[in-house]
Amino acid sequence: MHPRALVGTVLQTRRRHGLAAAAGTLLEGLAQIFVRLECVQIIMLERSRAPAPPAQTGGRFGAVLADEATLRALQAQEDWGIDAVKLAALRAGDQCLLSLVDDRPAGYTWVHSRGLPEILPGLWLRLPPGWLYNFAAYTHPAFRGSGLQSWRHAAVLQHPAWQGCAGLVGWVRATNHASRRGQRKSGYVPAGWIVRVGLGPWQVTLSSSSLARRGLVCLPTPVRSAAAAAAP
Repeated sequence: MHPRALVGTVLQTRRRHGLAAAAGTLLEGLAQIFVRLECVQIIMLERSRAPAPPAQTGGRFGAVLADEATLRALQAQEDWGIDAVKLAALRAGDQCLLSLVDDRPAGYTWVHSRGLPEILPGLWLRLPPGWLYNFAAYTHPAFRGSGLQSWRHAAVLQHPAWQGCAGLVGWVRATNHASRRGQRKSGYVPAGWIVRVGLGPWQVTLSSSSLARRGLVCLPTPVRSAAAAAAP
């Protein structure tokens, strides 16, 4: 990040989230000058802790699993963020729950139910049995402010495809304070941290012991090896 951009980001973080958050943003930005650094917080939402869906003041909410034809139709429109990576995830077995407001597409969230998502490039996370990985949530600008973020979590847990699941796992970058606050409001609790540091061709991944206590295991290996490790 350019120094001028870093200063602007730090000042904005200070205004919105306080001094401690700004200090963390500054330290991460300075570290990025010398090494590649990624720090993410793993979060979990137990089914029993999921909040009730918010009052629907912006229209009638609904949800439907999107097929590839629907996603390709959205891809042809602006602002939807449907790309080849997401379409490949659908073909690999992930599912996209499309949010509807008055029967109009309003956003989506993606669900991985196979227990071994790739959360960062080259880094897989083995989940405890019965848990889903919830990722790539999006609300179209025309529907922001309608309370769809919290509603989407409830929609996943209430959908017939996942009624037997234990809860949702996700992650958020350490310096994305707005997202961390929003996830807390949705009922997520911190499960632990993953830090990845790279210098040239070398890379080290560290994870907090709290992840292992919750049954979450980091696997910085090729996906075929990780899948074999996860097999019973």
